[in-house]
Amino acid sequence: MEKKLPVMKDWSDQRIARFWESHSVAEFIDELEEVTDVKFVPPKTAVAIRLEAADLEEVKEIAKEMGIGHTVLIRMWIKEKLKRAKLA
Repeated sequence: MEKKLPVMKDWSDQRIARFWESHSVAEFIDELEEVTDVKFVPPKTAVAIRLEAADLEEVKEIAKEMGIGHTVLIRMWIKEKLKRAKLA
């Protein structure tokens, strides 16, 4: 009897792990699809910077107006500055 692979979209990592501890991929071989476009995303490294409280609040306000997180905005600004420095 062929088993149907459950939809795990809303499952926690722990629930997925428990499922695969008691099942084999071979049970669902007919449902598997070949992945041809694999993209490697390099990991990010955390860095601590010291900002004046007023500067951080200003960054947070700008980020909020843009609808993004303040750390995302800071990363964007760093990337922009690095790009300009390369062109100089």
